[in-house]
Amino acid sequence: MAITCGVIVTIFAINTFSSNQIVGLQIAPTSTQRNLIITAAINTDLLSVYRFARSVRASCSFCTLVMILNETTMSNSDFQELASAYSIVYISNTDYYPAKLKQVIYVSRWIMIKNFLLSLQTKSDMFDNVFICDSHDSLFQKDIFAYMNNSNPGLYAFMEDVRMTIGTCPINGGWIKACYGENELTKLFNKSISCAGTVLGTWSAIMSYLSVMEIEVLTTYNGCKGTEADQGLHNYIVHNNKIPNTTIYQISHEYGFLGTLGYAQWLKRNQFGLVLNANGSIYAVIHQWNRSKQMVAQFKREYQLIPAYIRNKKQ
Repeated sequence: MAITCGVIVTIFAINTFSSNQIVGLQIAPTSTQRNLIITAAINTDLLSVYRFARSVRASCSFCTLVMILNETTMSNSDFQELASAYSIVYISNTDYYPAKLKQVIYVSRWIMIKNFLLSLQTKSDMFDNVFICDSHDSLFQKDIFAYMNNSNPGLYAFMEDVRMTIGTCPINGGWIKACYGENELTKLFNKSISCAGTVLGTWSAIMSYLSVMEIEVLTTYNGCKGTEADQGLHNYIVHNNKIPNTTIYQISHEYGFLGTLGYAQWLKRNQFGLVLNANGSIYAVIHQWNRSKQMVAQFKREYQLIPAYIRNKKQ
């Protein structure tokens, strides 16, 4: 504003997707749980994609990483090299989005992701769990799928700083008002903000969520009076329990396993630079890290592209 790595039992088949839809597909082993991370990275620069993918692979070696790009970027040699190095599956935005729809990427990504997952489902090639997230401002510190409670499947929605509510935030409050009116804003005024940039769930929960989100995009969004954000739709769905037969877990920023740093009052790190929650536990994922000058400085040092003129030099 989107796994427990264990005993290797299967391989991820290279013919899962058609060849004209993918660049960089690797044959990779999976754990007993098949876990998918999917993100839209259209118009995202090479360094940002590299930083995201490297953090994913450091925390989840065997999960499948799918990134939505435009076809020009997919064919770029630097991005192809990156896909090979970090086992990234690239899919084209045009393959999974109806040409007649013109919504911006923040909104259209939900339909792209739903259509892509449906294409897998028709082949009975579903995953156990799916994490949808932003790519440019999300970084992985641990395996996020390890925090899911497999005995209670459902959707995991991640809250922002508890001090800021939908009504007290002019931006989020504005999205609700623009899309759903003053009465809905009053109803949700004191609710915590749930960030649409990170959504986790079991396969069935994610598919149900995406189906509801698609309906909101195709109906409500067109009357949202110029807003370009999907987060109003997301908060309306989450706080009104609009997903049929699905339990929604609202995960605290302060004490949960994912930190959304935009409105955070404090930033706590250990000596290794890992960001911690209020209990001193390491967040599995940090989102909106680019809102912190400390984080920007840290990651500028940690993630760098090596210029061509010094790649073959010892000193």
